[in-house]
This record gives sequence, structure tokens and C-alpha cells, in this order.
Amino acid sequence: MSSVTMSAFTCNVLLSLVAATFAYVNYNGISIRQVADDVMVHGEGPFWDSENNVLYFVDIAQRRVYRLVQKSLEYVQLNGEVGFVIPVAGRQGLFVVGIGTELSGLRWNLNETTCNVIGLATVDAEKTGNRWNDAKADNDGHLWAGTMGFEDASGYIPLGSGTLYKLNDTTCFQNLEPALPNVTVSNGMAWNNDSTRMYYTDSPTRQISVFDYNSTVASISNRRVFYDFKTDNIPGVPDGMTIDTDGNLWIANYNGGQVLHVSGTTGKLLGKLKIAAKKVSSVTFGGPKLNKLYVTTISRGVTAEKFKKYPMTGKVLEVSGLGVRGMPNRRVRNKCFLTI
Repeated sequence: MSSVTMSAFTCNVLLSLVAATFAYVNYNGISIRQVADDVMVHGEGPFWDSENNVLYFVDIAQRRVYRLVQKSLEYVQLNGEVGFVIPVAGRQGLFVVGIGTELSGLRWNLNETTCNVIGLATVDAEKTGNRWNDAKADNDGHLWAGTMGFEDASGYIPLGSGTLYKLNDTTCFQNLEPALPNVTVSNGMAWNNDSTRMYYTDSPTRQISVFDYNSTVASISNRRVFYDFKTDNIPGVPDGMTIDTDGNLWIANYNGGQVLHVSGTTGKLLGKLKIAAKKVSSVTFGGPKLNKLYVTTISRGVTAEKFKKYPMTGKVLEVSGLGVRGMPNRRVRNKCFLTI
């Protein structure tokens, strides 16, 4: 269930440090560089804005939304853990963000030093400790966003306490539609080019699911296992995910130190892109030609000894030379945001 809220606050834009020198690591000719010196505690949710050539991402634990504009990295400090940031179509400077369990609008124009946040709806009110996690817009701009339960210091998360929601054009913020209940860590989503499939991750299952997708009404059905980490003895769990123009998946492997390349038709593992960070959290394609893969990572809970082994821990990375192009990130359709 969701409820409407209209809380608001103003935030200031802060500058961060862009790396003065880039550290390159080559994996068989593939180039990986950090986009900034900053170490994220919980980097997540990269979104490439193709209209403005800007990379957005969040640090959940530090409650920040970042943007990388050319070589300038800025962030805004919010008042709660922020799971995602997605622009709204046709509304320059307006974004959907998930703060705690509140779906909010963020106004943050390019070249402006302040931002404003307005609360739109709250979900999971009866589930103390829940928060928004990953979110995506489908090829037609319908917003899908999922929650997860409270993660304690040991990493335990209550099973089945999250929900995958859909923002419905009819009821908008009056009632976010609970499309898939009883998930634990709602995570990566992707749609194939003709919008007949939706790929989805509930991380602790260690599986990628696929649904039949009805793009006319933005509905899912016929869930089945598409790729199981056990098949190829993959460590860790699947996290964020994106798709390329060949219809193949790129899956962040949390606690696996890599990004998996999986066929979007057969579900076969095509390759492993090793990352010098064990906690790889999410991926998206970007750059003017959509031929660069941006990767977020996590430093929370990583020991000093592990930092030595995984020197790109907590960094946001840009991978070049993969020889593929990605599907563009979709903005959220604006029907529910016309008065905001």
C-alpha cells in the first residue's frame, strides 16, 4: 500500500573531486578507469542522461545524488537513504528519487547550486526499516521500483519483506501498484528491444528471472528462471543489470568482483568482466555513443586488507573497448508529474 505525502525541503549542491590522474587497468584490451577520486560507501543506480550527456548515480548510505558533467562531479545531500534517481521525460531538471520508503520528486537543474525535494507517496509503511532499492523505467517510460527489508550489521535481510511496485498512470501517487510482493531485495531490471520480456532480480535467490511483458498495459506474467548463478558456480549474488543492443544482459556481481555478460535469448554465460572491487553493485551503458559501461561499487564493510586486493573498491568506473553498445536509459513518462 502507498500513501500520498507532500513534504518538501531545499538542498544545496556540493562539488566533489574529479580524479586528476586516471588509473587504467586493462583486461585483454578493455580499459577501465575511475571517473573520480571519491570513494562511495554504497554507490548504486547509474543513469546515463543521453539528452544532456550527464551521468547520474547515488550513494545510498551517504544519502547523496551525484552527477558527472564532463569533468565536474557534484552532489546534493538528501535527508534519507536514496535508492535511485531517474529523470522525468519532457521536464528538464526534474527527477524521481526513492528516499527511504518515500517516492519523491527532485528538482535539480544543470548549472544551479540548489535543489528542492517534494514527497509524493510512501510505501511499506507497516514494514519498519524497509527502503527503496533499485528502479527503472520500461521502454515506454513506465516506472518500476522495488523495496527491500532492513539490512542489519551482519548483512541479514528478512525474507520476503520487499515489493516491486509500478507507477500507474491512472492512480499515480494515490496508489502505487504492488506488482510483485514477497521479494527480499528487489534489484536489477531490463527489457528487451521489442518489450516482450522483462528481466528481474531478487538478489538472494541468486537468479535472474524473466517475465512475459505486455507493454500495452505494462504488466508482467509467467515468471520463470532465466539464469541461475549455480549453473556456472558464480560467487556472490546478482545486483543491478542493463542490456545491450544485441539483447544481451550485463549483470553486476555483488561479492563476485565482476560483471557477467549473459545471452538475453539463451541465458548462457558469454563472459566475465573482472572488476578490481569485490562489491560490484550496478551497471549502465553511457557516453555519446552508448559504448561505455559505467559500473558502481561499494566500500561499506570492506577491510583495509581487502582494499589492497581490490583497489577500485567504492569507485565509479568507466569501461571502454567492449565492442558493444547499450540500450538508452529511459526517462519516466511525465503524465503523473505535470503539476509538480
